[in-house]
Amino acid sequence: MNEKSDERCQCEEALDKLEEYLDSEIGALDADRLRAHLDECTSCFGEAELEQRLRAVLRRSCYETAPETLRIRVRSQITVIRSRTSGAG
Repeated sequence: MNEKSDERCQCEEALDKLEEYLDSEIGALDADRLRAHLDECTSCFGEAELEQRLRAVLRRSCYETAPETLRIRVRSQITVIRSRTSGAG
């Protein structure tokens, strides 16, 4: 019974960290552990593959470029926010 709860915990952890893993936003140790789990668990591997396919479809479907005026406004606002937060510390 313990093995099943341990397995479930491993799957829960893998699924919880899946997006970070696919975005390369987790540390090397966690990435290695997750990769090893995906190699052994067909269910989690299937979820990872589905997420990768979904991301590929979204990338192909949602290719739009923001108008230059919007890009300038966003960059300007980011600069203002950064200057406020760097001065507050």
